[in-house]
Formats: sequence, structure tokens, C-alpha cells
Amino acid sequence: MNLFFFNKIVITIGCVVCIFFNVHTSASNQCIGVVLSGSSRISGDFWGLLSSGAMAAGRELGVKIHLRGTYDENNLNGQKLLIELMLKRGCGGLVITPNSKLRHLDVTRLKSLGIPTVYIDRKMDGDVVSVIKTNNFAAGELAGKEMVKRLKGSGRVAIFRLSPDIVSTSAREAGFIKQVRAAGLKIVLDQYLSGGIGTGRVIAQQVLQERDDIDAIFTPNETTSLSVLKVLQKLNRAGEIMHIGFDSNKHMIQSLRNGHMQGFVIQRPYLMGYMGVNTVYDAMRGAKVAPSIETPASFISIENIHELTGSSNMEEKGAD
Repeated sequence: MNLFFFNKIVITIGCVVCIFFNVHTSASNQCIGVVLSGSSRISGDFWGLLSSGAMAAGRELGVKIHLRGTYDENNLNGQKLLIELMLKRGCGGLVITPNSKLRHLDVTRLKSLGIPTVYIDRKMDGDVVSVIKTNNFAAGELAGKEMVKRLKGSGRVAIFRLSPDIVSTSAREAGFIKQVRAAGLKIVLDQYLSGGIGTGRVIAQQVLQERDDIDAIFTPNETTSLSVLKVLQKLNRAGEIMHIGFDSNKHMIQSLRNGHMQGFVIQRPYLMGYMGVNTVYDAMRGAKVAPSIETPASFISIENIHELTGSSNMEEKGAD
């Protein structure tokens, strides 16, 4: 073969390869994966609002968002498989609510591939570029202070926990316990439920139908709050036993209005999802991002329930 034509073929093939690589890189940078440890179809409004915030950020940025969530918090392998799915789709950055300490292995692998990761809602091990979450210990303390105030410093308290593997709810539980013990309240029941509402209801009913020594209950997230609320209503003890929960949805709001709950701490899940996508987008482009960002939390009772509606509307309008 003529050397001139051979060199021309090599150069042409090389250019085609370069063009393909550049197109692939560009496509990757226009795709962000969001992997959650729950689903709004199963676990309620928290994950729905978080998802809405992430999708709104994607629309603003003109970036394709691939969003998936596990069935519940305990589906550790399911989350790992979803991360693999995002890799196969060529996403250039990931936003994760980690449900296992082993997620640091996935984050290390992502970093080796040049893919930045942002954690939202909770902090776990892993070389991520940023963590965006509520100060969960302080939020638990807030719930504890409100219970102490309503019990006037005396009473028997039950805690229905989520899971020892979930750092966010564990921190809330620790903050709550610190406050109620310091005030002299007695913790008479400390019980784990599960990641799902169904199983949680079964466990809560088995426990509560045998107990008449409980004045107040704390639940550290939406699924535990709904599980216990439904059981208290079924046993005709809602309102009789004080119930302070965490996060909110339409059932909890209605229960607050009719006296079946006395309050709950709310986070800003929409804001977490929105900021998570924006932060990883900046990191994908080499911009410096804040390693830690705290989102606000507040306590909602019947006295300030109007703030809940106003806050939700402002949050969504401000971000979308």
C-alpha cells in the first residue's frame, strides 16, 4: 500500500476515535445519577420531595437526571446495583443517600473513574466531594426539648428507632435521648422497627398492645412515624399517648390537626435534592464546592402549622 494513503487512513481512523471519545465524554457530563435509599411509592413524601428537588435542578441545568431508589432503607445490595446502573448509563456524577457503611467502596471506585459523588441526607464513610444534610443530632435535641416542655419535665417515654445502620436517624435518636434524660424523663421502651411501614406496624402493634406505662413516643423518620401513628389509631390510643415524630406527609399533618400527633420535626428534602444535583454538577466541571452544607430543620405543632404550608411552597418556588 502507498505510504501516503496508509498514513491518511490512520489519521482518519484516529480522528473518528477522537470524535467518538469526545461525544461520549460530553454525553457523560450531561447525565447525573441520583441513587436514594427509599422510594416515595413505598416510604412517603420525604423521598418524593427530595426527588422533585433533584429533578428541578436537572431541568434548570439542562442535565439528564437518572433517579432511582431502593425499596427501603435495608436494601443494601439494591443500592449497590443502582450505582452500577448509573455507571452503565454513563453518568458523570452521582448523588447518593447512602444506606451502608460499605458505600465508601463504591465511592472510591467512582473517584478512580473520575466521577465525583455527593452524599445527601446523611454522612457516611467515603471520599465524597460534599455532604448535604440536616444537623441530625441537633434536630433530635429539638424534638427532645419539645417533648420535655409538653410533659412538663416528668413522664415515661418510648423510642421507636429505625435501624442501627442508618446514621441520620441514629443521630436524631441520640440527640433526643440526651435531652429527655437530662430533663429527668424516664425511657421505658427502646425498640427498633424496620425500613418499611408494613413490618414497622406489625412490630409496633405487638409492643404497644402490651404496654400501658407509656406517656409519650418519639419516632425519628417518616416511616417509623407513620407506622406508630397507624397503630395508635388502631388501638384507639392516638392523642392519649403523646407522639412527636420526624418528617411529614398528609397523614401526619391531618393527625396534627385532629390531635393524634403533637408535633414533628421537618427537614428540607426538596432543598437537599436540589443542592445535591447543583453541587455535583459544579464538581463535574472542576469547580470548588463546599465539603459540608447544613440544611435547616424546625419543629411543627398545631400552633405553627401554617409555617409548614408556607415553608413548603417557598421552598419549591424558590428552587424550581
